Amino acid sequence: MEYSTKKRLTQNQLNLLETSFITNSKLEGERKQELANQLGLSSKQVSIWYQNKRARCKAEAVERDYQALQLQLQNVLAHNKRLQIEVRRLTHKLDQANQLLFLASNPSAASASASASASASASTVAPSFNHLQSSSWDSPATATTNSIWENAEVLPIMEELYACLLE
Repeated sequence: MEYSTKKRLTQNQLNLLETSFITNSKLEGERKQELANQLGLSSKQVSIWYQNKRARCKAEAVERDYQALQLQLQNVLAHNKRLQIEVRRLTHKLDQANQLLFLASNPSAASASASASASASASTVAPSFNHLQSSSWDSPATATTNSIWENAEVLPIMEELYACLLE
């Protein structure tokens, strides 16, 4: 078996091929023959060099695209994690608000937790709900609402709810 020895291109030949490739990555018949004559190579060698160069360029572009996609993925995952943390925080606040609304609508449950709520609301600065107590409410539904607002045990819970919602 005979093995052909592969002759490496000289730096001058490589420079000329690279310069020609930058100008045009595809070879026409005339240009291929012209380059082959200038370089002292066969037109087949020039064609193969161009084909290999295009394949290398494509592989490099795929690698760059892959790296860019990896970076985008990392950014999206980090953003997703921040959003999950925010959802947990908001869910906790919503649970607190629901609990406070339950306590406000059930005075018997409110009196059981009045001492705990009073100590918690004492450390929280919350606005007063006195401005919401209006005598202009005439419907039966508002009579229940009025009685809730007039219940001294519920007022601290409502103030705490208001403070919770403002956070």
